Amino acid sequence: MNKKWRLLDTGILSAAENTALSQVLLECRREGLSPDTLHFLQFKPCVLVGYHQSVELEIEEDYCREHGLDINRRISGGGNLYWDENQLGWEIYTDRNKPGMPARLEDLYQYFCEGGVAGLKKLGVSANFRPKNDIEVGGRKISGTGGKELGKAFVYQGTLLTDFNVDTMMACLKLPLKKIDDKAVESFRTRVTCLKEILGENMPAMDDIKKAMAQGFEEVLQIELEPGKLTEEEEKRLNKILPYIQSEEWIYGDRKVQNNQLKVVDYKSTGGLIRVSVRVDLPRQLLKTVFITGDFFAYPERIILDLEAVLKNSSAREEDIRKNVQSFFLSRHVRIPHVNAEDFACAIIEAVKEEGDVN
Repeated sequence: MNKKWRLLDTGILSAAENTALSQVLLECRREGLSPDTLHFLQFKPCVLVGYHQSVELEIEEDYCREHGLDINRRISGGGNLYWDENQLGWEIYTDRNKPGMPARLEDLYQYFCEGGVAGLKKLGVSANFRPKNDIEVGGRKISGTGGKELGKAFVYQGTLLTDFNVDTMMACLKLPLKKIDDKAVESFRTRVTCLKEILGENMPAMDDIKKAMAQGFEEVLQIELEPGKLTEEEEKRLNKILPYIQSEEWIYGDRKVQNNQLKVVDYKSTGGLIRVSVRVDLPRQLLKTVFITGDFFAYPERIILDLEAVLKNSSAREEDIRKNVQSFFLSRHVRIPHVNAEDFACAIIEAVKEEGDVN
């Protein structure tokens, strides 16, 4: 018999409201105060950075302010995103230790994405899972996903592009391709797609899209969804945390760049982009500070801050950087899908070389 889950649809909310709600639902799931839940959400026009990213490095802040786009930070990792009412967000809240739940994060990503794939097929769209965490149609991305843990609880989040303004997205996000040429920009346009482009006049209403997606998740997760609302406890916690999520302390957080002239090195790993800036004491060959951001997914989430702290005032020699990063990964329970210690070591070493040859 399929287990019953809550189907929660909170409609169109602000970036801060949706972010705060994600945190509340995850906390309540961890404490056993919320049931397993499939949550549909939509956003007022906004841009979001991933938990490990820097607003200054990822967002065109002036453009966003001029065009009334809210800026906020997700509780999960991943890259910068543009949202509006024409995109559908979905979130799955459950426990990591449930029977039948994949143990490896990479397998867990695919497990949840297959629910989205099944939902799209009910709309007549032939979709497939693409490692590490995308859903594609004909080789073009239509949904990006990612997750976050809190104790035994887990949230997996996805974005379904129903109708999408690529020009607005490119204007409000800082994308490396904008520094290249028109051919590269046009190539990017061909890498993403949306339901409206695929289905044309047969594009269904948002309620029908939600219904099909819900059915897809029911089949793959072997659950039965029952429409529900926020509990009194969830409402209470949402009202309490919302002012903090609206604050600059949350939006900029520990990822705030103090000097925008800082050189930034981009290192592309299989699991995502790693961006590194360093300050080096050349005479003493020391790493004074290391600043790491990126669109990867790290578990536990503050592991990047811990790595930065360990490397502060450590040797800036290449062999020592590699040794220290490897030692850190071995001594901690670091899980970053498709990214390893060598990737971080190489990114930091490249950043050090930008500051000067210390070998």
